[in-house]
Amino acid sequence: MNPLSLQSGPPPNRGPKSIAEFIQRVNAEPGGFRALNQGELRRQIEAKNKPDGDVDMDDVPEVDNAAKARELITARDELLKNINIAHRTAMSTLDLISLLLSKETPVQAAATLSPELRNLVGIGSLGATTLDAPTALTQSRIPDNKMAAIGMRLLAVNKAADSLESASRRLKTEIGLETTYWNEVREASERGWSVFRHPEEPHTMGVKFGFSSTAPDFKANSIAPMRRAEDGTVRLEHGRLAGVSKHLQVTISQHDKVVGQSPLPCPLQDHVKEARDTVFAQELWHELNREGRTLLAHDVRLRKDAVVYTDNAKRTVSFRLVTLEEADDQRSVEPKPGDAEAERINNILHLLLINAHRHNEFKRSEQGIPSANRGPTPPYNLLLPLITDRKHEEVMSQCIGFLSALCNALRAAGLDASFTLTEPPISGTSTESLAAALLNPTGAEFDLTITPESRLRILAKPSTFGTRFQVCLLPPLRADQKNPLAWSYPPASDASMRTTINDMLYDNTTKLFQYLHSAVPRAITWYYKALLLPGIEAAAQAAAEAAGRDIWNKWIVDTFNTALVDDVGEYGVRFDFPIDPDSGLPQLHVIGDLVEGESGKTHREWTWTSAGGGGESLSNVVEHVLANGPMS
Repeated sequence: MNPLSLQSGPPPNRGPKSIAEFIQRVNAEPGGFRALNQGELRRQIEAKNKPDGDVDMDDVPEVDNAAKARELITARDELLKNINIAHRTAMSTLDLISLLLSKETPVQAAATLSPELRNLVGIGSLGATTLDAPTALTQSRIPDNKMAAIGMRLLAVNKAADSLESASRRLKTEIGLETTYWNEVREASERGWSVFRHPEEPHTMGVKFGFSSTAPDFKANSIAPMRRAEDGTVRLEHGRLAGVSKHLQVTISQHDKVVGQSPLPCPLQDHVKEARDTVFAQELWHELNREGRTLLAHDVRLRKDAVVYTDNAKRTVSFRLVTLEEADDQRSVEPKPGDAEAERINNILHLLLINAHRHNEFKRSEQGIPSANRGPTPPYNLLLPLITDRKHEEVMSQCIGFLSALCNALRAAGLDASFTLTEPPISGTSTESLAAALLNPTGAEFDLTITPESRLRILAKPSTFGTRFQVCLLPPLRADQKNPLAWSYPPASDASMRTTINDMLYDNTTKLFQYLHSAVPRAITWYYKALLLPGIEAAAQAAAEAAGRDIWNKWIVDTFNTALVDDVGEYGVRFDFPIDPDSGLPQLHVIGDLVEGESGKTHREWTWTSAGGGGESLSNVVEHVLANGPMS
């Protein structure tokens, strides 16, 4: 078909092109193949073979003739309109081409040029080659155009040279920035940090500064992309750290006054280490809050921005997560007496969290642990060891003060009393050994000598329920003697040297001191019975024989083992070890009932404290009382 023809092409054949398409069409009809019959097929074939004019009007459905006529008229008008537009376009194109050709071939062009256009503009008025014809004006402008072209080329060369020079400067600057960036990346890698391509941004370097054994909530904070800053240095994007460095601060307060505070470090030059410390401080703060919820019975309270612990002395220790920007304000403050202790507590918390990480790593390395049995990680023991150690230190101070006052009072009375404190050393100086000593303290031992025969060993064992004590007897200094406390006042735990918590029968210092208050008079009583009574009784026997008497009074130990009295219990010396109401310290109190001269029975009292007193030695007092007893 001619491409310029406006005749419409034949309509497409709408019949089935294959048996499969025919079957598909039949199935699409209502009833499918079941609706087909031989008579219907035959009528369709005959209708198809009939000429176009022979139409069986009986088979044509009735339609609205008026509506169909309007549709036909509309289609005819639209077709005529399109034909008219196409005809005008074709004639305009033909006139344009004929007018262009009329300059070169007027005879041929005039045959196709419309008369209206020919009368309007004439033949040869438009030609495509007119612009190429040289004129005098264009010939005179050729040298100027050549000079302008040369100038433009020179300007383009200068512009290209300037662009190359600028690119060279940018390239040198970029090389310097990249050198600075990669030097810092290499330096971080040489210091042991794990440097790699960031998993979410393969074109960006990343660094891992956290801990593999940290809590799952903080593992996302352990990787940061290492982006290049404007000066070429490495700029870490801390992610959830929000670009703010934080540190755990310990504050010790007493009577609502701050007496100690752990210092905040200066901003670190190594930003990777600064980010690592921030993640560690965040996890430590998180674990302190988790553990604090389980330590309400130990006077630990959670505030809005702090974890606060109050000890027995009404002294509070608070833990807060603060930013390093507060370090400038605190460095101008004068040091406080408790700063060293606050820093020690801070270091212990870091040490315990590191030990918890190490323990998690060890658990993961064990084989045969089914993952289904792994529940949520329990809170780490961070505050509890500190609280236990603090309470144990307070109890040890009380014991040392009491035993010092006890021995000073006895030494003031002339007795050779003493005590020694033994604490087992920490096995090793590694962080594992220090953490094990905090989590499983071994306790301390006091060896107390009241008299050479009465000797005690006090074992103090710290626990989460407080320090508990076990008291056992030690053999006398001389092998041929026995400890009189074994029958006069044996300790409750003297069955064996047991060291478990359940065997600690004195669970506080009050019970321990009560035992010592009762044991000292009994030890002194049996000490002087063995030391002075043989000589005093021999002297009394001699005095009775010289006076012509056959009967004399003998001294015995009373039923409480705290006095040497006569058989009636009216005369003798009695020992007591009460608390001084003024100083609150133990003191030795002795009461004597004796016969002095013609006055008959005399009642006297002597007291020795840790500061002295009594006026004379206890041995002289006891000997004087027993030597002046009643004679029968």
